[in-house]
Amino acid sequence: MPTIDQLGAALAVADTDVLPISQGGVAVKVSRAQLVAGMQPLIALAQWQVLGRGTAGTGDIEALTLGGNLVLSAGTLSANPPPFAVTALPAGATPSGGDLLPVGQGGRTVAVPYAQFMTGLSGVPGVDISNLEVSATGGTVARRVADAMGDAVAIEAFGAKGDGVSDDSAALAAAIASGQPVRLGPKTYVVNGQFTIIRAGTTLLGVPGLSVLRRGAQAGNGAWIAVQADHFRADGIVFDANKAAVALDSWGVLVTSVCLDSDFHRCAFLNAAGATLGSGLVIQASDPANCRHVVRDCEFYGNSVHGLWIQACAGVLVSECRAHDNGQYGIVADFNDITFKQKVHLVQIVDNQCWNNVRGISVGNYNVTNGQPPVWGNANPDAILILVKGNVCHDNSVYGIAASGSNLVMQGNLLSNNGAATNGGAAILANLAWSRVAGNMITGPAAFGIDCGGSINADVAENHVTGAVNGINCGGGTNVRVIGNAVHDCTSWAVSVNNVETDIHGENFGVSCTNLAITGNWISMTVAGSGGIVLRDGPQNVLVSANNFVGSVAASACLAANTDTILVEANRFNFTARFICNTVVLDGLQSVVFPDIADSIMVTAAPAGVQAMLSSYQAQSLGQISFIKVTAGGAGYTHASVTVGGAGSGATANAVISKGALVGIVVVTSGTGYGPIGGSVPVTITGDGAGASAAAYAGPPLPEERRLKVRCNAAVRFYRAASQPLQENWTLSDIDVPANSDIEWTASWGSWRAGYFAPFDYLGADGLGGAILRSAGSGDVALHPAGTGHVRLLSDSEATGCLSSVGRGSPEGVLVAPAGSDYRNLDGGAGATWWVKRSGTGNTGWFAVA
Repeated sequence: MPTIDQLGAALAVADTDVLPISQGGVAVKVSRAQLVAGMQPLIALAQWQVLGRGTAGTGDIEALTLGGNLVLSAGTLSANPPPFAVTALPAGATPSGGDLLPVGQGGRTVAVPYAQFMTGLSGVPGVDISNLEVSATGGTVARRVADAMGDAVAIEAFGAKGDGVSDDSAALAAAIASGQPVRLGPKTYVVNGQFTIIRAGTTLLGVPGLSVLRRGAQAGNGAWIAVQADHFRADGIVFDANKAAVALDSWGVLVTSVCLDSDFHRCAFLNAAGATLGSGLVIQASDPANCRHVVRDCEFYGNSVHGLWIQACAGVLVSECRAHDNGQYGIVADFNDITFKQKVHLVQIVDNQCWNNVRGISVGNYNVTNGQPPVWGNANPDAILILVKGNVCHDNSVYGIAASGSNLVMQGNLLSNNGAATNGGAAILANLAWSRVAGNMITGPAAFGIDCGGSINADVAENHVTGAVNGINCGGGTNVRVIGNAVHDCTSWAVSVNNVETDIHGENFGVSCTNLAITGNWISMTVAGSGGIVLRDGPQNVLVSANNFVGSVAASACLAANTDTILVEANRFNFTARFICNTVVLDGLQSVVFPDIADSIMVTAAPAGVQAMLSSYQAQSLGQISFIKVTAGGAGYTHASVTVGGAGSGATANAVISKGALVGIVVVTSGTGYGPIGGSVPVTITGDGAGASAAAYAGPPLPEERRLKVRCNAAVRFYRAASQPLQENWTLSDIDVPANSDIEWTASWGSWRAGYFAPFDYLGADGLGGAILRSAGSGDVALHPAGTGHVRLLSDSEATGCLSSVGRGSPEGVLVAPAGSDYRNLDGGAGATWWVKRSGTGNTGWFAVA
């Protein structure tokens, strides 16, 4: 009988075919249908189930459901570390350095000492200590948000390669769709655009600096990654927009207006391309909705436009970030809404570092219309209630910090080497309203340390500025206080004030300077040719008070005031107690020239008297056009020409026009020969408008209420006649001031008025205690009792004394006087003109002597 191996192969098998089997020791046949009867024809399982056995003992296989920490994807079953139980802290207990914390690392749970965990978490991915609660009992950890280690799913579980070449877009999308936090390893994952995240509460967790999402390609502009989830969180992710491979104009990561709650921690945003959209991270406008966006410890670099752009949002914190080597701004908070409804506000930009950008930090803009061409001004601010504090901005090409808006605070920032003298840059550009720039440390050779031109109702206080061309530029504004600053070693002016300010392209701000206080500042002048405070083209109502000027330059460099309305008081130069100013011949007059900041001087020699008292800057400006004051702005001007009349020659000036009116005139060349100091010179304005008028001044006039005390160490004559400016006094004559006495002058209506002086020409001393009453020149000495009063002669021993009186008619029975008094009858007559009182104290006893 042949064996089975010797039989031929069956070509097909049917249910009627039979097979031999042994049954109870007897060989019988059975059909295939009988053999398989009762067997399940296929295995059927629900989604997310596997085969196994959950019943105790041996038995049939059963369908098992995956637990919370098992993930079945693409045929692979992955296990996540289990979530940790939380044990409440006992009363008064605190974690100690030796407690062990379970931490998910590389798909496994490891123990980390509490002390190590809290000092940097080096090499531990996806852990944010600000979102952890730690219990000393058992060393357990619970997250207030999704547990980064226990609940996260690995992107590899969804098919990601992370080799920097393969397209992991679908894997990332699938991982996000799982609804769990997505954990990325220390790899580079290619994610192509446009990629949209819509899953609510999406969380991406990576290894800081090592987990990279890199764009390989993109279809269409817009954003590479757009976040449309209601809440989004990313920790430790590098978002590389890869502009070397994808050069189209697009945002890197865009947090859309749908997402009102985002948290970026220890992330990086780099290499976004494009001249318009090429910013690394953009938080899209969502105002007026309240939002909570937090960007902490992140880095922005290599982007074609901005590193981080915050649009019109109400509530954003940017903290401890680094923005560098971006094509425009490192961190910017601004939005141009031409309807003026959406604003960026309640934003904090604190403790960041920005370098090698055009602007390190930029907040708001100064464009009133939010359109082109720009119209500069403070109306319609785009940024409101912004805090810029504690940032370090260095080596940015134009501005370290540039801010425009209302209710802004820029405080405690450190700025070095921002801007340049050649590009009009500044450490801080601040075109502000109702705002404060305070306590900042600034160094570097920029055109301006702080440029706050065009501000209104603003404080620039207690800043420290060193080495700029101009320390603080504060003109073209209204109600600005420059107070308590320290300005050192500027190469031009410590404080510079233009009546009307312009941008670096010469476009004017349309605001004239008025109500400016420059008080309590420390100004160090050590560079040859530098100066303290300069006022140009007639700013109005300026206070220069209590400033301390120190340095090696002359006191005459402290103040150059081209204006007619300034209060100067209580300033000091090198804490000099006394300036000695003797006469020099200037323009043919015996002149005393004193520092512009001086409140008092001493004259030790003036043998030919004093015919003029001029400040140092007035003396330098004799005969020149110092400034031109607009007296009427007119209307309808698009262009205007200014012609200076008068006796001089060579002065030229340009009109400054805003909204059809003249808001100022800039003197270009000062000319010569225009007359005495402070004299008004006629001006003609021609153009396509009407109604404008102005007056030019030959040198700055005496400021109203300017006070100057002159201590005379020698006898000094102050001439009234032919003096310039006029040296007026109540005597209407020249004044001789004796040695060792003072005279105080007050400027009024363009002239000096002597308020307090020793009237030595009329009442003198003989040096022995005697008094001298005299007149000046050939004038009379008049004794003039008022009303019915009389001249009385008395002494220490005769308190009553006697009277000397004049009147008409006989005094007998009329004039009460003590004996020894005399009376002159102005009616005259022989034997009735001069009377003497012989006796008594009443009105009788008079005797006619002649």
